[in-house]
Formats: sequence, C-alpha cells, structure tokens
Amino acid sequence: MSRFSTEIFIARKIGLSPAGDGRRSPAVGIAIGGVALAVAVMLITLAVVCGFQNAIRQKVMGFEASMALHPLGQYYAGESEVIELSPILSDVIAKAAPGAKVAPVITQPVVLKTPDSFAGVVLSGFGEGHDFTFENNNILEGAMPSEKNEIAVSALTAHKLGIAVGDKLDGCFFIDGNMKLRRLVVSGIFSSNFSDYDRSTAYARYDMLASLRGLQPGFADRIDIAGIPLDLIPQASQIFQKEAAPLVDAGAINGGGLYLTTVFDTGATYFSWLDLLDTNVIVILVIMSIISGFTLVSCVFILILQRIRMIGLLKSLGATDRAIRTIFMLHGGKVILWGMIIGNAVGLLLILLQGWLHIVPLDPSAYFLSYVPVMLTWKAALLVNVGALLLGFLLMLIPASLISGISPSRAMRYE
Repeated sequence: MSRFSTEIFIARKIGLSPAGDGRRSPAVGIAIGGVALAVAVMLITLAVVCGFQNAIRQKVMGFEASMALHPLGQYYAGESEVIELSPILSDVIAKAAPGAKVAPVITQPVVLKTPDSFAGVVLSGFGEGHDFTFENNNILEGAMPSEKNEIAVSALTAHKLGIAVGDKLDGCFFIDGNMKLRRLVVSGIFSSNFSDYDRSTAYARYDMLASLRGLQPGFADRIDIAGIPLDLIPQASQIFQKEAAPLVDAGAINGGGLYLTTVFDTGATYFSWLDLLDTNVIVILVIMSIISGFTLVSCVFILILQRIRMIGLLKSLGATDRAIRTIFMLHGGKVILWGMIIGNAVGLLLILLQGWLHIVPLDPSAYFLSYVPVMLTWKAALLVNVGALLLGFLLMLIPASLISGISPSRAMRYE
C-alpha cells in the first residue's frame, strides 16, 4: 500500500464522528451547513442576476432594434427626412448582419382624444419584415392592428383615457404644420411592464401612417435591423459602416446621408443599470465565501483538537507532519463535499421551482417584471462549485498547519 493510499485509508476510517458512533459533532454540522448555505446562495444569486439581466435586455431589445438606420438630417438638423429601404441598402445590411430581420418603421406623434380626456403618444408602424413576436406576447386584450384605422395602446394609456378594445377615439396628427384628424379604433391593449416605454408607445399599421404622411412603400423614418445577438452588434456595426460609406458618398444610398445607432445607444440607461448588478453579485459572492470559509476553518480546528491523541499516536509511529496534514485535509474534504452536495441540491431545486412556478413575485412598476426571473448556465454552476472546492481546500491549510506544532508525548496525555 502506497503512502498516499494509507492516508486515504485513515481519512476514510476516522469518519466525521469524534466518538465513532455515527453522530456528527455540532461543529461538523455547522461547517456542512455553512458550505451548503454559501453554495446555495451563490447559485441562486447568479441565477437571479443572470435571469434579471436577460429578461430586461430582451425587453429593451423588443422596443429598440439591435441596429437602426436614420436619415442624417434627422440627427443634425431635426428635419423630417425619410430613408428608403432600397435593394442596394438591403444588400449592405445582409452583408453586415446575415439573417437579421430588416423592416422600415414609421413613427408619428399623435394626440389621442376621447370626450373626457386626451393623451399624447408616438405611433409606431412596422413594415414588411418585422417580427411581431414581442408585441404579440405583450397583448393583454384584443390583437395588434389589422385594419388601417386600428391602433393598439398600452394599459397605462387605456386606463388614462378610460377606453377598452373596440372603442373609438379621435387621433390628432400634426404633419407639416397642418392638423389631420382620423377616427381610430382600439384593436388591442398591451403591457410590457416597462412604464417608460408603455407610457409613450402605441402601435398602428405601417400603411396607415405611410398614407397619412404621403410616403411611398419602402420609405420610413428609420430602418430597423433586429435579431442580432448582443455580442455581435459591434462587429455588425463596423462591417455596415465600412460597406456603406463609399455607397453613401456616391449617392447610391440615401443621398442626404445616414447614421446608425445600436441598442447600446438607445438603451444605454438600462444597460448601464444592469452592469451595476455585477458589482452586487461580486459583493454577495465574497460575503458568502467569507462565511463558509470561517465555519470551515473553525470545523477543521475542532476536528484536529478532537483527535489530538490520534495525531500523537501517528507521529510516534513515524508519520510525518505532511502525511497527517493530508489526512485532515482529506477529512475536511468530506465536509466540503457534503456541503456542496446539499447546497447544490437546495439551490438548484429552488431555482427550478422559481423558473417553473414563479413563486416569488415582483412589483412591475419598480422592477419592470411581475416575477423574479432565473437563468443559470452549466458553466456558471460549474464555476461556483470549482471555486468553492478550491477555496475550501486552501482555507483548510490554515488549521492544518498547527499539526507540526503538536508534540507526540504531550498529545498522548491530552484529555
């Protein structure tokens, strides 16, 4: 039997019970509980933060396209210029963002008026190519507009105006210095729980707004390019600018010029806010590491004190300090593994229950979501477990270093 096999054999035989009766000491139970609590809290924290960040990002990207093209005059002079989704522009977009969903979008401010109240919103009309999955998922009643005179309003706007699906109201449009009136019908009511967007957003058909503005098909206030993964947006943006620049200079694309925005520009406030959550995660992980480390170190101290006579006996039989330290490191490793097993079981169970049943609710007006979202990747879970295991073994070196100072003769008389 090799030296290391002997150490493993002894570590397995001494167990976690100081009296050998199968009952764990309170110190061992507290240490296992401390490790389990730390692992469970770390997993839940990562799942909640990652889930929250993902849910908010998806909402922002539902309202804001991954990339959007605007006429240059809109940006510098505030002019009501329009942009055309021409075949040449479509080809450039396809090179920069293959597979992206491209659609012309018309936005038009309107004052919605009922006999008793009024509200100002911005109507958005999406042309062919837009994916309406996000909008349809937010519909509470009715449906998105299917007729030219129909609109969909948010629950906030509907409550303010006192209207419901099927009600009629007047829309006052101010276009080129003239006021145009249209009789509109509410086709649907939606809610995204994003009050900043819901308060100012409503939907209409693209062809209705184009007719109102006198625009030809394919012309719009902006061109939305959606469906690009977040990590690929900077690259797609650079490729587009490189490919489009000579065509714009030659007048082949939007003779007046154009400028590009990304969701990182239009949704900068929300993305900055989400980045701050990473700091909170680090703080929680550090605190839980300190708690579990303290209980683990205390446990190993107690395990050593409980087996002083055994240490003395092993030393008198010729065991080295290194060999005895290895025995207690392996002994303490049992505590870590039991704690990790329990912590993973509890943490993952709670994450799954929240993901399936949405047990923990949220106030949508404060958090933009009606329940706590969770999302945990296997890489994040593996990182937590590997980190906990390595940290645990490193911390156990502190109490294990006391073994070298134990005298065999005194240890044999220790009570």
